[in-house]
Amino acid sequence: MEKHGKIRYRFMNAYLFATVFQKNQEALKDLIAALLRIELKEIVSLEILNPILPGQDIDHKSCIMDILVLLNGNIRVNLEMQVLDEGNWNERGVYYLAENLLDLKKGEDYKNLKTTVQIGILDFDLWKFGKNPFYQVYELWDTEHDRVFTNKMKLCVLSLRQAEKAEERERQSGLYDWAKTLTAETWEELQELSEKNEKIKEAVETMITLTEDERVRIECMRQEKAERDWINAMNYATEQGEERGEARGMKMGIQKGMKQERENTLKLVAKMSQNGDTEYIARLMEPEVFEQMAAKYGMKA
Repeated sequence: MEKHGKIRYRFMNAYLFATVFQKNQEALKDLIAALLRIELKEIVSLEILNPILPGQDIDHKSCIMDILVLLNGNIRVNLEMQVLDEGNWNERGVYYLAENLLDLKKGEDYKNLKTTVQIGILDFDLWKFGKNPFYQVYELWDTEHDRVFTNKMKLCVLSLRQAEKAEERERQSGLYDWAKTLTAETWEELQELSEKNEKIKEAVETMITLTEDERVRIECMRQEKAERDWINAMNYATEQGEERGEARGMKMGIQKGMKQERENTLKLVAKMSQNGDTEYIARLMEPEVFEQMAAKYGMKA
């Protein structure tokens, strides 16, 4: 690897993440094995169920950049790289988990239900209060008798921001090396990690090859722009929500007006972003636009 300094397009770019690991399935197997805490040899087969072509034109504001795979013909694993904290990830993760469970055909025996695993690779803390583990697995649990209710569904969370706080036993794991690879900002970091794991080296080489393609670089830039637009929209919503709340609070004599209006506006902007109504966000200060969007999404104007 003859590269030095800052990495222009990192694995944290959701588009590049999906493209690299769909292109290099051996590296994907190693990453999944680390996430599931199994031996690499246990993954006999891997099929990608939602393939994208490198450089394929994508609507980054509405397209989900997850990697959905079928392991060994009977385990569905969905990997999601999530950089932005859009709120309610707990519920979102459960929704995707349930959605991927629904693969039985009408009349098919329930025993054929495939094990489904939803994996969130998050660059933010899932829990706003209390401890955020480096890696955590959630299952349906019988709290009365301390046992797993079913092994057919799991929700796993890798907290990238907690890598530096990982326990020593976790630092010795392949998952820790993958976490450091995904968050690496310099080529020197990737070089060091590549020397420890051949599959990481292969993933890095695939990343270099793909980003030499102008079409791939354009899609990486579009992914970055979509993320910046979301951040700007949320900042705008915060400012405008405060202004609307101040005005309403002064008029009605309610001290909580500003806080409540801000929360309502943020919720509305989040729903508009998810459904592609981003062109109206900048016009939310117009009363008729705010009322129209609030009515559309079932919120009180």
